Parts: sequence; C-alpha cells; structure tokens
Amino acid sequence: MAYSVRQERQSLANSLREDLDEAERMIVQVRRDTVEQFLLLLDRIEDRFVQLESSGLDLRPEYTRWGSLQSKMRREAGRIVRVIDVAGGLDQLRKANPPAEGLWWRLDAVVAEARRRLVRRLGITFGTIVGVLALIWVLLTFVFPPDPNTVVASEAISTLQQLAFEERWEEALAAIEDAKAQLTKPDAELLIWEGVIRGKLGQHELASEALAEAKSLVPAGKLVAYWWSLGSVQLSVGNLEEARNSGFEAVGLDSSDPQGYFLLASVAEMKGDTVCAVDLFEETFQLAADGNPQLAVIARVRMGNLLQRPANLALLGDDESDSGEEGAGNSAQTDIADSGLPETCGGL
Repeated sequence: MAYSVRQERQSLANSLREDLDEAERMIVQVRRDTVEQFLLLLDRIEDRFVQLESSGLDLRPEYTRWGSLQSKMRREAGRIVRVIDVAGGLDQLRKANPPAEGLWWRLDAVVAEARRRLVRRLGITFGTIVGVLALIWVLLTFVFPPDPNTVVASEAISTLQQLAFEERWEEALAAIEDAKAQLTKPDAELLIWEGVIRGKLGQHELASEALAEAKSLVPAGKLVAYWWSLGSVQLSVGNLEEARNSGFEAVGLDSSDPQGYFLLASVAEMKGDTVCAVDLFEETFQLAADGNPQLAVIARVRMGNLLQRPANLALLGDDESDSGEEGAGNSAQTDIADSGLPETCGGL
C-alpha cells in the first residue's frame, strides 16, 4: 500500500513537470486558439502543487519554475491580454471556466494597474520637464528678479503637480484659489490648471470659463503654446483623450512647431502605442533641432528609452506587421496623414 501511494505521488510529480514544460513552451507564443487551453493548464499546475503539498517530495525546482512562469506572465501581461481580447476577452473566459481565481484569470487587472502607474509616473515626469523648461525660459528672458505674480504662480503650479499626482483634486482647487487671491493680474497657466482641475471635480461650466479666460490672455499668434500647455496639464492628470485633442489642435495650428508632436508622442507612449510614439519623438527632434535644442534632446532621450525596453522589440515588429496586414482603419490613417502625422499613428 505504501509503495502504491509513493508511486501515485511520483506520477503526479511527473505530470506536474510535464505541465510546466508545456506551459513554458506555450507562453512564448500564446495564440487565440490556444489561450483558453493555456489558462486551464495553469489551473491544473496549481492543483498539482496543492495535491503534492504534503507528499514529502522535494519540489523546490518545480516551485522555482512556477514562480518564474508567473513573473513572466506579469511582465508580458499586455501581450497576453491582447491575444485574449481577440479570443473574446477575459470576462467571457472567466464566466466559462469558474471559479477562475488564479493570477492568469486577472491579467486584465494587472495591465490596468500597470497602465495607471505609467500614467502617474509619466505625468509627473512630463510636468517636471515642463516646469524646468519654463524656468529656463524665465531665467534666459529676464535678467531682473521675477515679479511677485510669477513667483506666486510658479509656486502654486509646483504644488499642483504633486497634488495632481496624488489625485487630491479638492486640495488642488483650494491651492489655485489661494494663489489667485494673491495675484494682481491673471495668470494663463494657473487658469489652465483651474480649468482642468474643475473638470476633474465635475464643475464643467466653471472649467470652461477658466479655460476661456486663459485662452483670452494668449496673443493670437501664440495659440499653439496655449494648446500645448493645456495638453501638458491634461496629460499630467491622466486625461489622455483630452491631451490627444489638444495635441491635434496644436499641430493643426502650426505643423512646424515641435511642441504639439512632443505632446502627441507622450500620449502615444502612455497608450502603449510604441511605434507611433517613437515616430513622433523623432519628428519632434527633427523640428526642434535648430530652434529648440532643449526639447530636441528631451525627445531623443525619450525615444531612446522606449527603444531600449526589451519588450518593445517584439511590440515594434507586431505593430509594423499589423499595419501592413490590416485594411481596417484606413480612414483613421488618412486623417492622420492629412494632419501631418506618421501613418503609424493611425490608432492614436
């Protein structure tokens, strides 16, 4: 009897190792027709570990492989979820295979959380870059101390960037109102922040009034700067679609101004559209190389960082092949081409 039990446990262990072998092969190239089989295989592996938990067998190598497999799933969750979406989506698969409690059944939540972290991280980075560029411009333009209004607005905007990163919208609005009470004349950038923050709080009429006042303070020939500043603030609070629209407004007003392309490149990066982001950062660099060398350097660095991420090597290849194979979205790509953007940005 004891021999029979040991033999059964050994058989389960061998089955576990075979399942791990198969899972490690399948994760390299998950396909729409095998993705459900892959998820169920992971369920079976987990069950095997539970069954063998008190067996006394040395399963440390198998646990190491299992941990590595789950780590790889987290790292490549975006790629796997895209395949699952083509196969009907995780919601449908969860309903068809209850209880669906493992990590692999919740990869859509993993992707959503990673995207939120990226938006916040890039938002504060983008806001810092804007702040540094604004400071450099002030220092190079004025050789006398800044007027009190500039100091008040700059300090308030620095505070707002941190509050926006933490999504403390009520406190952000209070900081804006406090700063406005100290100003002797309105500040366009502070009004832009007010409009965006009030929009976050659902105060849409007051938000429109603040943005209209900000726009009225900008000279007619400088409206590109207004749209770029508005889009930058929208980006820093996670309003990707609004930032995208502002970028298109900026490019539409002046297709030779690099700032609109830089804004759209940042939106594409946050959306995970790597090919489009790289092309737009390159466009920014070309346009800014002579007239705005600081922006040109920043664009080249951002593009380099994207290309150095190992996961993006496969992404770039997939995106390029998708653009060549799919006829759908031609109208969107035509609109992009008409606006002066690369055809790779058809999905932006």
